[in-house]
Amino acid sequence: MARQVAAHRVVLLKNDPVGERPVLPLDEGRSLAVIGEFAQTPRYQGGGSSHVNPTRVDIPLEEIRALAGDGVTYAPGFTTDGSGDAAALRGEAARTAAAAETAVVFLGLAAHQSPRLRPREHRNPVEQLETLAEVVRAQPRTAVVLSHGGALRLAPVADLAPAVFDGALLGQAGGGAIADVLFGLVSPSARLTETVPMRIQDTPAYLDFPGEHSHVAYGEGLFVGYRWYDAREIPVTFPFGHGLSYTSFAYADLQLAADDQGITARVTVTQHRRTFRTRNRPVLRRQAGLLGDSTGPGAQAHAVVDLAPGESERVRVLIEREDLAYWDIRGERWVVEGGDYEVRAAASSRDIRSAATVEVTGDEFVLPLTPSSTLGEVAGRAWRRRGTEHADADAGGRRRQRRPRRHRHCQR
Repeated sequence: MARQVAAHRVVLLKNDPVGERPVLPLDEGRSLAVIGEFAQTPRYQGGGSSHVNPTRVDIPLEEIRALAGDGVTYAPGFTTDGSGDAAALRGEAARTAAAAETAVVFLGLAAHQSPRLRPREHRNPVEQLETLAEVVRAQPRTAVVLSHGGALRLAPVADLAPAVFDGALLGQAGGGAIADVLFGLVSPSARLTETVPMRIQDTPAYLDFPGEHSHVAYGEGLFVGYRWYDAREIPVTFPFGHGLSYTSFAYADLQLAADDQGITARVTVTQHRRTFRTRNRPVLRRQAGLLGDSTGPGAQAHAVVDLAPGESERVRVLIEREDLAYWDIRGERWVVEGGDYEVRAAASSRDIRSAATVEVTGDEFVLPLTPSSTLGEVAGRAWRRRGTEHADADAGGRRRQRRPRRHRHCQR
């Protein structure tokens, strides 16, 4: 079970073709070079209070050899503690990769390189990037497997390697899961749960954290995470929700309905035929936001379906009404703003496949007046009160609404 769960947590970030076909999945029976210390000493869990004692640990190199046979060679390529001759290790890795038909390089952060309670010294270990560069020069068909607990600057890795997948911390069965995904026994289906920025200077909290005098200003407001990058159209290495598969999917016929429960979205998802030989699990992302809204983007929801090649399924996702609400600091309550909401069916925050709009009825909200209220807020409250009170009966006994007039003090 741990192996199955871990295989569905692998995020395929990149899989470009080299020659006539993509690097992944690998073909069994072809010669393969495995590079990197993490292939034989896996990083599979966090430290501190998150550390547990595993019943057993799958070693990626052993699991790869179990599937690929005797044609697998290995070179460490680097060390995580700075010991050894770095140049000699890189040279050995390059020669090992050149002698094989494909190379898989295991990179990442060791436990001591990703501390929990103090800043990291490096976002990318330099010696690992140097090893990767030499391996790719010797063997263009190279895939990278990442193992880490904290964020990495992935632009240099993505620029060098044609194929990259992110394993993060996959647990004790991660080694077997990595082998299953590499050789196509399982198609990758996971998505990034965070945005991977190009630079640390682009992050929302760059100028606000750690703050001054033990005080931190949360200056990004509602624009946390992917909302910050997308609202400002900041280029990123990989957007929130990004994740590829060994096949492709089509989205069609997006339909919406709004009621007291929220917004119900339905869309048809189809896996294309003959692009992969097994069932796949596309992750469909829905985002709903009020058109022209000044408070920022709205809610999101996700759905996972299991499709065979050529199969289609009508997928239903409910975006709950409470998830459309925002906290109004003036009234100290949650408020759903009424209006036309755009719902997007997407593969990531920047891979929009389909969009439609639906009208949502907003919450009744009367702004309370305080000594700090502005003249505009007072005027709006007076307009609302007079507009609801000026109704009387006409000659036929029917009720009619008088056109509200602004009070002379409000006009000022």
